[in-house]
Amino acid sequence: MVSVKYQNIGCAYDDFIVVQGFDLEIPHGTITTLLGPSGCGKTTVLRALAGFVEPFEGNVFLGDKDITVLPPQNRNTAMIFQNYALWPHLTIFKNVEYGLKLRESEEQATLEAPWYSKIFWMTKPYYWIKKIPYKIGTFFARFKKSTESKEPPTTYVEKKAAIDKKYDYRRKKVFDVLKLVHLEDQADKLPTQLSGGQQQRIALCRAIVVEPDVLLCDEPLSNLDAKLRREIRTEIRSIIKKIGMTTVYVTHDQEEALAISDRIAVLHEGIIQQYGTPTEVFSDPQTLFVAQFIGSSSTLTGKVVGKNEAILESGETIKYIIKEDIPTGTSVSLVIRPENILLDSKTECPIEYQINTIEYLGTEVKMTGTLKDGTIMLVDVLEDAEKYAKMNVGDNVTGYLIPEEVFVFVDGKRVY
Repeated sequence: MVSVKYQNIGCAYDDFIVVQGFDLEIPHGTITTLLGPSGCGKTTVLRALAGFVEPFEGNVFLGDKDITVLPPQNRNTAMIFQNYALWPHLTIFKNVEYGLKLRESEEQATLEAPWYSKIFWMTKPYYWIKKIPYKIGTFFARFKKSTESKEPPTTYVEKKAAIDKKYDYRRKKVFDVLKLVHLEDQADKLPTQLSGGQQQRIALCRAIVVEPDVLLCDEPLSNLDAKLRREIRTEIRSIIKKIGMTTVYVTHDQEEALAISDRIAVLHEGIIQQYGTPTEVFSDPQTLFVAQFIGSSSTLTGKVVGKNEAILESGETIKYIIKEDIPTGTSVSLVIRPENILLDSKTECPIEYQINTIEYLGTEVKMTGTLKDGTIMLVDVLEDAEKYAKMNVGDNVTGYLIPEEVFVFVDGKRVY
């Protein structure tokens, strides 16, 4: 396991700068997600680590090794692509085996001496003297082998192993990773004969079978339906944590990031807005962007009128609880999670809204309502769901905010 470090990275496409001054340290053995909307630079940062994008400034480190200018094949990383990128004409076994065979051929190429070096050594007398014992040993070995009665290989596996001495090793490695995803019985099928979820599992197997230092995932679940996405993300996290591999994961799905990650870096316009655990990012957002982007929320705007009080444009007073004093008249943004707006319990912060939509989801009811100033507010009703599911669009409802759960922001920065 190795750590990853971005040091003052800058990446651009022609004259368009995507990220600049990007710094991030990823601990070894963790699953770190780069989360953000489309165009925020998260995939570019990932590709800079893979070697597909060369930064115009800064350095990328794997452990203590600077890999900024190394070609992709020399970085010992593996990537799971958004579109699976499986060879359609190869079986599942051969798709997973491909990386192992490729690395074997690269190792062999580095071990083989140039052709001209052989000519040089053949002119030396002791070259031939050293060859004599080897030739004698080879002769007797062949004679002994020819006298032994041995049945010829009959199955494909036996024939393949007789020709390719490393086949047994590769075969064991491939089936070991296929067993992790419970697809060892699909080894002889083509990718087109598998479902999308199964193909994604095969893409994971192909990446981890070569034992990379870092696993890179570029929105690997975006092509799957919602239910399958939840199942696969749980399985991917379980497998990655079992093998203890450092992983950099890219997604724009907040729920997916919260479920799969050990740490999350929230990006916006190439800048890290917040970096922390899923709990820290969700429960303690440091910027207005993070509060609005992670999870569901409603944002109310108003002006401070007193200690822990702000008035909305509609004239309603909202109470919150913070330690800092904000000057009277300061414009503030108040972010409220939908589960922190109560309908059955009362607090000292009531607010009226008119119901726009009602969604009954069995265990809960999701509402949207309009305040007097036209602001849309989200409300999740977790108790007595059937009771509130019978309400009608257009009804006026009084909700009660929990002051301790109201996030306060001035100029986009959190005030505590």
